[in-house]
Amino acid sequence: MGPGMRYTSRLRTGIGIITCVFAVTLSGCATFAGLFTDDPSREPTPPQRPEGKAAYRTPEQIAQPLSPDEKAVLASARTLIGRAPESAVKVNGRTFVLDCIGTVSAIFYGMDIDVQKDFRRYRGDGVNRLYQSLKALDTLHRDLYPRPGDIIFWDNTWDANGDGRLNDDPRTHAGVVMSVDQDGTIRYVHEHIIKGVTIEAMNLLHPRDYYDPQGRIVNNALAMNSGISRKVNPPHWTSGDLWNSFGDILRVRGHFAVADASPDANPPEKVLLAMKPPDQW
Repeated sequence: MGPGMRYTSRLRTGIGIITCVFAVTLSGCATFAGLFTDDPSREPTPPQRPEGKAAYRTPEQIAQPLSPDEKAVLASARTLIGRAPESAVKVNGRTFVLDCIGTVSAIFYGMDIDVQKDFRRYRGDGVNRLYQSLKALDTLHRDLYPRPGDIIFWDNTWDANGDGRLNDDPRTHAGVVMSVDQDGTIRYVHEHIIKGVTIEAMNLLHPRDYYDPQGRIVNNALAMNSGISRKVNPPHWTSGDLWNSFGDILRVRGHFAVADASPDANPPEKVLLAMKPPDQW
């Protein structure tokens, strides 16, 4: 959750439009690597998709205009920007504490999606339970270009297991994609220990670069007690370097629909598709 990420004795379980996307295959995105630094020791190594794993979305799907669902995510997230860390907020009659997973939960509950619906089936903190929920529905992916509304999972942002290391703590933080810039920089919303609910950046083509050549931040500090001004940082501390995966919850929004939510009398076609069981798509 950025510099000085909060942790206690237990983890608290817990704008944008797509300005441009490239009509190229996702595997070809890595050809842009290396543009941000001339230092061989800092040469970016974009995360790789598991061998044999096809892209989750086609270039045509990535280039589509924002869907009504995606617009709804952005609108819901904007209502929380600027709120204090771990403050309480009531969304559609339910109270959420804006910690890491509480912020993600509140964003989607604002559009009648309960990301915590299946939490009772899994162990661990809220981040891991949400990850497992989406894994069971086969909506996790490692495309380098996500869509707004995709949930982001990060590893090793803090020492969750208390062993003094920051290299063996999977799925310790989560956020939500807001937009993707022309250079591949992703804007995401999440809860920051100091800033509260805020928007920061991640670039998977240049995961270890904090700045781009123009001095713009493309990967915020995400590991606990890390930052560009610190003399010593963990080996992996930027948002791009700690990235685990994305989860496409909007594709299965029907599964997570709030039971007593009033249905839209005239839902758009893409929402109707998501309301159907996967075997009927």
